[in-house]
Amino acid sequence: FRSYSARIASAARKRAAIAAENRRRKKAKKKRMILVSVAGVLVLVAAGLFFKLGMDKKNYNDFDYQIRMADTAFSNHKYEESYKFVERAVSLDDSDVDAKLLLAQVQVKLEKTDQSIKTLQDAIRLEPDNQSAYNQLIKIYMENDQPDEVKNLLDSCDNDDILNKFSAYISKNPVFSLPEGSYDEPKTLSLYAKDDEDKIYYTTDGTDPTTSSTLYTDNITLEEGQTTIKAVTINKNGIPSDIVSNTYTIAYEAPDPPQISPSSGSFTTDMDTNIYIIVPKGCRAYYAFDKKPTIADELYQEDQPVKMLKGTHTFYAILVDEHNKVSSPGSAIYKLTEAK
Repeated sequence: FRSYSARIASAARKRAAIAAENRRRKKAKKKRMILVSVAGVLVLVAAGLFFKLGMDKKNYNDFDYQIRMADTAFSNHKYEESYKFVERAVSLDDSDVDAKLLLAQVQVKLEKTDQSIKTLQDAIRLEPDNQSAYNQLIKIYMENDQPDEVKNLLDSCDNDDILNKFSAYISKNPVFSLPEGSYDEPKTLSLYAKDDEDKIYYTTDGTDPTTSSTLYTDNITLEEGQTTIKAVTINKNGIPSDIVSNTYTIAYEAPDPPQISPSSGSFTTDMDTNIYIIVPKGCRAYYAFDKKPTIADELYQEDQPVKMLKGTHTFYAILVDEHNKVSSPGSAIYKLTEAK
């Protein structure tokens, strides 16, 4: 009986050992399968990463990809992201004007104003007839109150299509009614603008006019001496014209020597011994005997002729006009004796 029981126990142990071995083998196989699966996944992940790295490298150097991504980000108002892509695109092809225009737009959104101006200047240098570049740059200048920069930009442009397109930003020079030069009488100067909405500012001291200078509203009276008038037109967009400068010299001529009546001669006391000076309109006369007169001498009154002096004397007279110009003296020699 014990022998039978021992056999039964031995058989049970063998079965248990076989079952344990089977479990071990099954567990080992499962572990191997897991390891193989993990390795496969790792291989796939590595392959994916390798592929992605390859694609990223390819895309990083792909101008079209960078522009597409920049456009998409810009459309979605992701300006920082757009800036990263478009900046890379421009670094790949610095001659592509469309990329520069997009870069300038992004820079404006990111308040990189100075950079956007430089970008657009580069675009215009590459394509001098690109209206979009001019449009963006003029808009930036106007928004930043830089009308002088708009003038400089269009002054440097020799493309008629561009100039016609942006003619509203071009201010015409003021027109002077009087050619510059010398005049011997008072003159008044008028200034004219091409457009009724334009304003003209001017100076008379030789300085360049600005919107802080005198606003032209009425004729300018040119006084004696030399006057330099500088004028500038400011159009409705606040754009200045060129500064126009004319110099005028008003030099009044002195009046001719006065006519004296009677002319030189000998007279006696029983004759008319009154001396008369012909005084032109706008003038006054001064006189003296035996010396050349000045305005400190006797003022001649037309209703009070001068009496000759006895003996031989030289009568002198001068004229002073309305501009205080003094004539050369006129003279006459009189010899007055007693009547016999």
